[in-house]
Amino acid sequence: MNKLTKGVTVLGLLASICITVNAQTREYTVADAHSHNDYKNNIPFLRAYEKGFGSIEADVFAVNGQLMVAHDKKDISASRSLKILYIDPLIEKFKRDDQRKLRLLIEIKEDHKAILPLVIKELKPLEKYFSYSGHPGRLSIVMTGAVPPAAELNNYPDWISFDVDHLNGFTPKQWQRIGLVSFPFGKYTKWNGKGVLNRDEISRIKSGIDSVHNSGKMIRFWETPDTKSSWLALIRLGVDVIGTDKIEELGDFLNKKPHDEYVSPVPYQVYHPTYNSDGSTKKVKNIILCIGDGMGLAQIYSTYTANRGQLNIFQMLNIGFSITNSADAYITDSAAGGTAFATGQKTDNRAVGVDPSGKPLKSLAVYSAEAGKKTADIVACELTDATPAVFYAHQSERANAAAIANDMVSTPIDILLGSGYKDFTQKVNGETPLDKLKQKGYTIIRNFDEFLNSPAKKIVALVDDSVTRPKMEGRGNYLPQAFNKVTGVFKNNPQGFFMMVEGSQIDHGGHNNNLKQIITENADFDRVVGDALRFADEDGETLVIVTADHETGGLTLLDGSIANGYVRGDFSTNDHTGTPVPVFAYGPHSGDFKGVYPNTDIFNKLLALIQAKQ
Repeated sequence: MNKLTKGVTVLGLLASICITVNAQTREYTVADAHSHNDYKNNIPFLRAYEKGFGSIEADVFAVNGQLMVAHDKKDISASRSLKILYIDPLIEKFKRDDQRKLRLLIEIKEDHKAILPLVIKELKPLEKYFSYSGHPGRLSIVMTGAVPPAAELNNYPDWISFDVDHLNGFTPKQWQRIGLVSFPFGKYTKWNGKGVLNRDEISRIKSGIDSVHNSGKMIRFWETPDTKSSWLALIRLGVDVIGTDKIEELGDFLNKKPHDEYVSPVPYQVYHPTYNSDGSTKKVKNIILCIGDGMGLAQIYSTYTANRGQLNIFQMLNIGFSITNSADAYITDSAAGGTAFATGQKTDNRAVGVDPSGKPLKSLAVYSAEAGKKTADIVACELTDATPAVFYAHQSERANAAAIANDMVSTPIDILLGSGYKDFTQKVNGETPLDKLKQKGYTIIRNFDEFLNSPAKKIVALVDDSVTRPKMEGRGNYLPQAFNKVTGVFKNNPQGFFMMVEGSQIDHGGHNNNLKQIITENADFDRVVGDALRFADEDGETLVIVTADHETGGLTLLDGSIANGYVRGDFSTNDHTGTPVPVFAYGPHSGDFKGVYPNTDIFNKLLALIQAKQ
């Protein structure tokens, strides 16, 4: 280290401490994004500015007393001056937005002695916005490219700072004029942005970053791969300015960060099964069908990661895959998907418990009741929603909630729990579905604690929507408590029971593209699975099936740490996808569910066990 660099390091020590800590703990936003080669976009300046970018770059040549924007001289055009493309629109934007901050990088392509006087002249209308020492404005001007030598830096106005690619050769006074340090990424690695950097590359790059931070400056790299993996790598390394030529993609990547990542604060313990009855061929007395609505492999693995490498679902050894397409579409909805494994027939999207022609179909719950089993339909959503409805209703349109509610009057299901009370209050011929259900001997319950404590054998519990609110908004242990209540009531029935319990709002997280919602809902569902496995071990005659009606969101896992419970995801859609979903089985005949098969085969396999002579 020479004396000049040592002086810079001492002067910047306090700032370097702040920057280093900040790089490790700060939350990156689109304000940390830099539009490299911005002028090559079909709409220069405005695309990056409106996306919220904190840094924009334009290359300039001096031509006949004007700053012209171009990468090469051959591209110079009279309509593409710095004034037209950047200065004038920036003035208009700053007039209207008194909060916005921006760093404008102006790259000198050649002849700084010709360029800088024009910069001083053409940017004068923006002077009141300039940010520099003693003038806390909103616009930072940084000259990059063919900048003057160190000895000339202080010859220019204080509002002009400079971007350099080295740290040596500056006096402390000259170093104060440095606004940014930019290193070529190829100096440290030939990484192409796929996969991850190796340890040696990380060490080399981190050394370069630390050298800049220890000198009190911000750093960016140029020639970086322009991929999500590379953006994540730069963020992990603590790079201050993330450059891109993909404005919308990086902007969305950073803007969605709060919804795309999650760190679980505290892991929960999972149940470790005995496997004593798992895979045996003895009789199945009880069936617990656990449906994670919208739950694909990525949703499951993200929850496993967040729970630091533990998951009840992953304790199940017999695994298959369900193909989920509906009768009329490659991608199913919950109505058709649920109907398939509840009734054994593919149907059209939006249809509940009927075939494509509208013919009513008998569900597993009805077959179970006919076999003398107790039955339950337990969900964390409206009872008229598609998945719970396919076990008791028969409608060609899932949105017809009043008709679906009325269909419940004919169900043999013993216990139903969910929300959606208002759907059951519409009168038909002077009576509501609730009136009819009471006449059939059902106890109507509105309070969840009352449900847990009720001795009634036939219950329709319609709790307030607040009780089934998202887990991350305080739902509590609603689903596990409901599961344990029902198994406690049913466990002594001589013919056993059939229960469908749904993790209803995993699907909501996928539709909302909200990773936290997915993981917290999936973790809640997984706790129920753990309780089901424990019950199966204690009982010895219980088959547990865990599956989904479809995958929602097209979730991709971009990054994570099992040790830290951290997950970073991305979504391809806010709708369902056609991806096959896993089927996990535990208990007697769990081996029957291995393989890849249509979702209707779940019905066929379960019905064979329900109707088997004991």
